[in-house]
Amino acid sequence: MNNSTGSRGPFGRARSIEADLISMDQEKLDRFPQIFPQNAEIPSHQLGWRMAVLPFRSIGAPLGYGIALGMAEEISAALSRFRSPRLIASATFWDGTGQAVDAMARCRTYSLDYIIDGTIQVIADEIRVSVTLLDVVLDFELIWSGRFDGKMDDLFSLQSRIASKTVAQVDPELFARGAAFEDSGRTEIAAAHHSVLTAIQGIFRLDRLDFMRARELLARAIELDPNYAAGHTWMAYWCIMAVGQGWVDRPRDVTTLAGDAAERAVLLDPLDARAVAIAGHVKAYLFHDVRSAINLHARAIDLNPNLPIAWTLSSASKIYNGEHTTAIRHALMSQSLSPRDPHIFVVEHSLMMAHFFCHNLEEAELLSAVVLARSPRHASALNIRLAILGHLGRREEAAQCLSILQDIEPSISVEMIVARIPLKPKDKDFYIDGLVRAGLQR
Repeated sequence: MNNSTGSRGPFGRARSIEADLISMDQEKLDRFPQIFPQNAEIPSHQLGWRMAVLPFRSIGAPLGYGIALGMAEEISAALSRFRSPRLIASATFWDGTGQAVDAMARCRTYSLDYIIDGTIQVIADEIRVSVTLLDVVLDFELIWSGRFDGKMDDLFSLQSRIASKTVAQVDPELFARGAAFEDSGRTEIAAAHHSVLTAIQGIFRLDRLDFMRARELLARAIELDPNYAAGHTWMAYWCIMAVGQGWVDRPRDVTTLAGDAAERAVLLDPLDARAVAIAGHVKAYLFHDVRSAINLHARAIDLNPNLPIAWTLSSASKIYNGEHTTAIRHALMSQSLSPRDPHIFVVEHSLMMAHFFCHNLEEAELLSAVVLARSPRHASALNIRLAILGHLGRREEAAQCLSILQDIEPSISVEMIVARIPLKPKDKDFYIDGLVRAGLQR
């Protein structure tokens, strides 16, 4: 695709490259490589949305200026691990000497979609950092904000914590905004992207009709753009959830599809941590190859330690391997990175399982209630809750839980539930005992 007639961002907003070029002098072009000449021939879907982390502003004390650029660069470095944003260097707005230029005024000059801005307040040895994610196109509408407190003698640790938690918010927040955007003028590649975003909503909603529709959307995305790695990644994840919910007539065929989709996604983009993490979960959950899964999840975390789903799925593999304390730590890491994730129940599900196999039944029961409050028809969570209630001797509640499970999958049995996940022998025995105590037939 030639950009001579303009490009279109992934959310459908048309841009005129010629207009940008005419309005900007050569000095600005030299500092802004995201504006491409006509002969660049870079497909618009590879441009992504444009983002910058502005140098943070100091409030009340000049000392804050000394760490303002460093804080921005730390967040930018963390953001660079994600595949979506095209980042403009913070130094474009300030070189670290003297007063920062009016960065806000330059956001539209550089055609930014989003910015991360922040303030630093230093009082004695205490530091307070406020961070905001803003939509430039919608007149700097606030999307997300966070506040972090620390001490000057622990500055590097504070910077790392702020970077990790801030970056982890970008993915779900911008996904939620982008998925809602409609535009009839999309290219086929953009239509594939939109199909994937819509499918993800259907996957996590766990309404059977929407869930089955999600597979059609993902198949359509792959048809439109066979080289779009995200389409294959989320097809693999759909397969995992479909088998877990018992919503497929031929689980072996779906398992094969999951393996092929996961492999294709990683081949298309071997540096995509999300694709690698989901491939690991396919290995563990569907193929019961826990050793390979653990290696893939370690690789995903190495590629992007700020990606919550990598920690969540690693937690599941640790559970299958009997490393329940480590599983809890990994799930808590995911939770700390993205506490407002719209799919937080997936993280809480891992925590619930890890506590159950640690025999922390009261904690596991509380977590199961939280998970099911968010996603009442999550079959895997209902399975674990049933076993928890069986061990606690709460037969009346267990009967209610079993009734919901049988509505989702009428032929459910102990063997069917336990066969779906690879467990160490002692964990498997504990699981079976709880299900039987709850009244489920073998």
